[in-house]
Amino acid sequence: MKKRVQPHLRVGEGDVEKAVIITGNPDRVPIIASKMKDAEERARHRGLVTYHAYTPKGNPVTISGTGMGVASTHICIEELAKLGAKVIIRLGSCGGIDPLVITGNVVVPTGCVRDERASLNYAPIEYPAVASPVWFNALYEEISRTLPPERVHAGICLTTDIYYTNPDYDRLDLWTRARVKCVEMESSLVFTFAQTRGLDAASILSCDGNLHGAQKGEQKDESEKTGEQDPLIIEAIEKTVQATIASIDRVFKKQHV
Repeated sequence: MKKRVQPHLRVGEGDVEKAVIITGNPDRVPIIASKMKDAEERARHRGLVTYHAYTPKGNPVTISGTGMGVASTHICIEELAKLGAKVIIRLGSCGGIDPLVITGNVVVPTGCVRDERASLNYAPIEYPAVASPVWFNALYEEISRTLPPERVHAGICLTTDIYYTNPDYDRLDLWTRARVKCVEMESSLVFTFAQTRGLDAASILSCDGNLHGAQKGEQKDESEKTGEQDPLIIEAIEKTVQATIASIDRVFKKQHV
């Protein structure tokens, strides 16, 4: 019988490993798990899906879907940490702000602008949201092995809790001048939570459009290949999954020595 069952993820003792991959899209969880060995669904509740699998080198990994945005992500990472998560890697998507960050590119954030309120639960706004250096380095170097340099970026990410921006409050020009690379909806919370809890965290993000040009939005009809249907973003997601798994094997191998 499963013990210490968490109320939202429905995971319990033995379901959560030290290394955890989170992703917003629950449909992506089994896809990520399928790239490893002995993939097994451990819980499914409220649209939140959690799998367990092993990397090629035998490191156990938990893969969990958080849903979109900081509100549901906050619940998930709290419950994962309660059951032993020590490293949280967000494997997700983003929209480019830097004009050079376009569909099919990948961003590995060094840190995030905290344009959301959930992380205030852990530290005041002056506290920086930064990726753990060892995990940033591993992810950046591994993705750079599989994609050409013009498709790989590192730098500051904007995390916001708003997707459809009110034009009266749009600060795209400000963030562009500040050389922010991209925008997404979870990483600053994950980084702040991890740092204040003594955990490690990092993100690797596939770009599905650019806010200055072609971006994910309403499709004319189902045949139009935009956003996550674009072949370039499909390739980028596949490469980020490979880089994340390779990074886990790389870092944990060093820790075992």
